[in-house]
Amino acid sequence: MTNSHRVGVPVEAPPLPGQAPVVAAALAIGILLLGIQLWILTVTLDLFLSGRGGQLWLLAAVSGLIFGGGLGVLWVLRRRPRVRHPLA
Repeated sequence: MTNSHRVGVPVEAPPLPGQAPVVAAALAIGILLLGIQLWILTVTLDLFLSGRGGQLWLLAAVSGLIFGGGLGVLWVLRRRPRVRHPLA
């Protein structure tokens, strides 16, 4: 007897068709955003050490926006669409 036939055991829904490419695209976007943030960190450190710290707030704001974009991607990936399955 498998778990899907036991009474009272929740059956996990199979992944929706096309979900793997969405996860792969999100992973690629995440890696790209991480690379951009590392580049921003390098530029910010270079500006700070050279004594030109006036532009640091702008770079910090851009980095914060990128972080927010990453959180947005996580939110989109965790959403489960409301699909009504016909009763079998």
